Amino acid sequence: MIRILNRKEINDQLWNDCIELSPDGQAFFYTWYLDACCPEWSALVEDNYSAVFPFAHRSKFGIDYIYQPFFTRHFGLIAKSKTDFYKQEAFLSAIPSDYKYLDFCLHTAHQQLPEGIIPEHKIYQQLSLRTDYSQIQKGYNENLVRNLKKASKSGYILKHNFQPEAVVDLFYTHQKALREEFKEADYRTLKNLMISAAKNTTTYCWAVQDPSGEIHAGAFFIKTKTQLLYLKGFSSEKGKKQGAMHFLFDQLIQYHAGQDITLDFGGSSVKSVARFYYGFGSIDCLYLRLKINRLPTALRWIKS
Repeated sequence: MIRILNRKEINDQLWNDCIELSPDGQAFFYTWYLDACCPEWSALVEDNYSAVFPFAHRSKFGIDYIYQPFFTRHFGLIAKSKTDFYKQEAFLSAIPSDYKYLDFCLHTAHQQLPEGIIPEHKIYQQLSLRTDYSQIQKGYNENLVRNLKKASKSGYILKHNFQPEAVVDLFYTHQKALREEFKEADYRTLKNLMISAAKNTTTYCWAVQDPSGEIHAGAFFIKTKTQLLYLKGFSSEKGKKQGAMHFLFDQLIQYHAGQDITLDFGGSSVKSVARFYYGFGSIDCLYLRLKINRLPTALRWIKS
């Protein structure tokens, strides 16, 4: 039986055990991750947490709707065993009709939607780290190899135990093209998410510095059972020219090569960003954006 539970009714231990055991479990679905990103979230829960489906919701002009918060990427059905379309459809159908507008994404196991729903296709990039480093390195493209040589000549060294707050602050300073996409509250959310992740799982907050000690790149990663997630990072103008971020990711890959995990680059449909990820030999993963508008015709201009 599928039940609808609000956040206060959810048993964290049983929920997180389900995520841990699921073939579709990712960092995005743990309670601590959802709590950091979603002011309000609820879930569809089957039996004794054998399957769960989280979703974030809020209200606008008195209308309840479901949306995809920053830093979460997707929701969807997560179960202790592999699911099929019919079970996925049952959970989607169980979303309460009280939510009149739905705009959120489904993870990669959802490759088909109920009849009449036309999804938007989205992609992210990932790289298997299961083989040894020399094997992974064979997938590097020529541009990446050139940038790693530049980084080597610059004398870059890796700084461990960098501070999450510094990553966020320097992201704001250096990633000017992305600055307008984030509100002040989003930067606070990002910092809180990093702090929460560090309390609940293994994280890596690394920076790249030159021989003088100046920082030219930094990034924050979250490691769970099967995933190494790149959450957010930055690169200075000088760092971009000298391959600082290429160096950082290469060091991360060397450190984790041979482990049964996947490096999730966070992904992007932006060609220049995706090109950086492809340089490491990453592949595209398809996921679907779902939009359902149940609003009366006169109110369909209202969006999240």
